[in-house]
Amino acid sequence: MPYYGHRCAIVPLRLHDAWWVCPTCMPDFVPKCGICSKPAPIVDRQPGFVGHAYGKLCPECVTTVEAAGPWRIRRLQAVEARRDALLARFPGLAVVRVAPAVTMLKGQVDGRQIEVRLRIKTRQDCYERYVFHVQHDAALGTLDAAGLGLADALRENLASDSPSYTQTEVRWLRVAFRHLGKLDTITVLERLLARTRGVEVA
Repeated sequence: MPYYGHRCAIVPLRLHDAWWVCPTCMPDFVPKCGICSKPAPIVDRQPGFVGHAYGKLCPECVTTVEAAGPWRIRRLQAVEARRDALLARFPGLAVVRVAPAVTMLKGQVDGRQIEVRLRIKTRQDCYERYVFHVQHDAALGTLDAAGLGLADALRENLASDSPSYTQTEVRWLRVAFRHLGKLDTITVLERLLARTRGVEVA
């Protein structure tokens, strides 16, 4: 729904004319463009709500994205570029699954099991597009977001509740991101490999 605030609020009558924010519940919240981060200007007001021009992408970025072609093609090309970059940098990885929704890489690097999921499609309200699993032995402790050694720009793209740990045949450090550039995927996996060895990174 294109409004932000408590669910018990009266929904604005012109719901689709703007992206509505409840100033009581979210007084400092302003929607921003998901690409350029430009704040959305106020274009309307109704009792209990302030209406902003957009809630996802600004008009300029919408034009740029639409000019690049359908989103499915763009996202598939992005996944292919990141897949190829990871395979070139880490020869121990191999593609083990190619599906309409995800490309999965798996293998062994520096003596540890690695799994990487590059998602082409995500479920509604799911922002985990790039998911890394790196074997991390319990004897080496536990890492939080600050302990990953990532640059601020990369840390800001961490998905909610990431990092976390799961246990199957090995203990996995699981780190998911909303977005990563092609070279970012390499940087992230290098950092995770270093930190799961207990190596500090600059």
